[in-house]
Amino acid sequence: MGSSNWRNRKARRQIRESDLPSGVPPQTGTTFNIWYNKWSHGTGPGNGVNNSHRYVSPFRLDPARDSGVTDSDPDCNTYCLYFARGCCVIGSKCKYLHHIPEINSDDRIGRSRVKDCFGRLKYSHYRDDMSGVGSFRNDNSTLYIGGISNALNDMSLKPIQIENRLKYLFEPLGAINKIRYLEDKNCAFVEYKWSINAEFAKEAMSNQTLLIPNDKEWNRRMDGTGLLVKWAHEDPDPIAKRQRTLQRQEESINLMKSILKEYNPQNSNISTTKGKEEIEDNSNSGTHSIQLTKKRKLSKENTHDGNENDASNNNGTTASPLPLISGYSSSSSSSSNDDE
Repeated sequence: MGSSNWRNRKARRQIRESDLPSGVPPQTGTTFNIWYNKWSHGTGPGNGVNNSHRYVSPFRLDPARDSGVTDSDPDCNTYCLYFARGCCVIGSKCKYLHHIPEINSDDRIGRSRVKDCFGRLKYSHYRDDMSGVGSFRNDNSTLYIGGISNALNDMSLKPIQIENRLKYLFEPLGAINKIRYLEDKNCAFVEYKWSINAEFAKEAMSNQTLLIPNDKEWNRRMDGTGLLVKWAHEDPDPIAKRQRTLQRQEESINLMKSILKEYNPQNSNISTTKGKEEIEDNSNSGTHSIQLTKKRKLSKENTHDGNENDASNNNGTTASPLPLISGYSSSSSSSSNDDE
């Protein structure tokens, strides 16, 4: 990860403006398109079959030295693309963030799924070659790393040495779950814990060399070609899918906990106070339910006793008198009166 005390200093200018290369790429065609910033109607690099011009970037991000505070808005969650590539000439006056995306910070709060960490719009589907910004339909955190031999200037290394170099370069850009190098295919996969770090690392490590200053080939690093960093296809293994699902659920829960802890005024006693309140609520509700049960039982007993008393009175020898109805005479009494 980057330096932990970057909040205590201003972001520095990574390079001078005079160090920037020309905005017009080398001529490889007959017509230059100002909208796409490339030459057309040619057969050189960038046109025709060889449409992927590979090079080694002269700039590289150093998180420990370059991270710092900028003039960005307090609610800004967009990172500087040129900072990630190691060539921001503005420094502390930049309107975007100049640090590595961190875990349990505001970097992941309120971020849109349709934009990457640099504020660029994503697409519904990946490109055919898995390059570009990415897809908003898939929360991808795994990168494909190609061009390893050319990035080493054909220097021979063991697989474990290559994995260690990849870890040395990619780990400062975010927490990594695993790194796997495939010797037979000469490629590697770097899986980050968070997709935002994968987005950042994809731009930071594209066209970078795997050589380090201690290598004797270091002075000739510009003669090779840089790393080819793309999005990796999703692992079809059902066990891996289940692990990713469980991990994302756990990450969402942890994120919500961190948000509640940060914005609750009594954040220091959230867990203990909440637990005590739940216990008290449960005990109070239990006592209340017991009291209601007793009242209902007594009410049923009283009703049952009343019904038994009514039944015993009905079975007794003395019958209660029937109510008299005035203004009514039976037919027998009328006939007896007529006979008299």
